[in-house]
Amino acid sequence: MARILVVDDMPAVTALLRVALEDSGHSVAEARDGAACLDLVRREPFDLVVVDMMMPGVDGIETVKRLRAGGYGSPIIAMSGGTEDFPAAASLKMSEMHGANRLLFKPFDNEELIAAIDELLAARGA
Repeated sequence: MARILVVDDMPAVTALLRVALEDSGHSVAEARDGAACLDLVRREPFDLVVVDMMMPGVDGIETVKRLRAGGYGSPIIAMSGGTEDFPAAASLKMSEMHGANRLLFKPFDNEELIAAIDELLAARGA
């Protein structure tokens, strides 16, 4: 069982991800934006972070950048559905450039998310 932080400004998304991850045996914490994520990571250990790219305030790209700059070494999964002005591919590519380990285009199915998490955790030995 891993401790996973899910970061998204849409409560419905975090609720769905929480159910899928807890059903897979993981412990889940939630943050509504990048600033809350950064605060939680400073206070608590997480085995993996799943972060949305499009959030108000500290967005996902900046969150990934700050996590890596601060020495956060656990895997990060970036997810995005994009917007008309900023396509998902662009935001995900930028998050990868800053250190995201895996990219998921919204919408994705739970199996795709769980497979990515399992693969990243297995590679770390978590």
